[in-house]
Amino acid sequence: MKLYGKDGLKARLDGIAAKGRLPHAILLSGHEGCGKKSLARYIAQLFLCENNACGQCATCHNIERDGHPDVIFVKSQCDGKYSMDKFRTVMRGTVIKPNNGDLKVYVFEEADTMLPQHLNALLKLIEEPPEHLRFIFTCENTSLIPETVLSRVTEFEVPDTGVQDCIQCLADGGVDHKQANELSEMFAGNIAKCRAVLDGGNELKLIETAQKAAAAIGRRDKFGVAAALAEQSGRAESAQVMEYLSRIIRDALAIKCGGEAEFFGRKESKKIAESFSESEILTMLDTSFEVTENEIYNLNLSLTAAYFTSKIFGG
Repeated sequence: MKLYGKDGLKARLDGIAAKGRLPHAILLSGHEGCGKKSLARYIAQLFLCENNACGQCATCHNIERDGHPDVIFVKSQCDGKYSMDKFRTVMRGTVIKPNNGDLKVYVFEEADTMLPQHLNALLKLIEEPPEHLRFIFTCENTSLIPETVLSRVTEFEVPDTGVQDCIQCLADGGVDHKQANELSEMFAGNIAKCRAVLDGGNELKLIETAQKAAAAIGRRDKFGVAAALAEQSGRAESAQVMEYLSRIIRDALAIKCGGEAEFFGRKESKKIAESFSESEILTMLDTSFEVTENEIYNLNLSLTAAYFTSKIFGG
């Protein structure tokens, strides 16, 4: 299995596995789309393949295709949501011996979205696991994982994928080289978001909305900013637009301080840097974080957009 941009971590895991010292419970932490699920599959191969994730045997092929009976992606088995009833049903399978070989691997994706009762139910199992069980957790925010769980797992930080590695990954998947370059630059090497666009997702629309809002900021067009931010269909989309807008504002701050823009929206970043002082751009950035983290006390999207606009223009 090719792990793009993960050579250092892969070598580290390979070395641990070669010594027979892979921990029974592993936590993979990293940003959204950095490749945690792919790495979880690779670790499952290290656990189950007789030749240390050779990538050639039936075991490795089945794991890579999510078709191995002894590698259980728990959230998928719960129909994409960690409901307690379905969670209990899936976890009853831990008492059943593996179908093939000696081990079963349970993968808990987005463990930071699990409820405390889910994680608490796993404590004893993680601390004193049966010989046939191994566990892999993935998460973005380790602060949302209880310390009682963190103390029982071994954490590996998954690095983000660089633009060049992302281009190579997309090209290897048959994407036209020009499009691979454009998407990789746009999403700063985030393979998952590039693939979401290729699969018909609305990431491009959300980016264009963020660029529209940023262009309005550069023009000091209060109505344009509020209108762009209020046109989303729900909080998830609104939060994503705000994340993209934050990137553009961060790049504006970098330009203001003598650096360069790194992400999409370079034109908009430059205009903001030209139109506002460093302290004003910092206020914009702080306000974008406030909106994203606190959802402004559950105001509706139009009021949230109005609040953001008022704050960044000193209203």
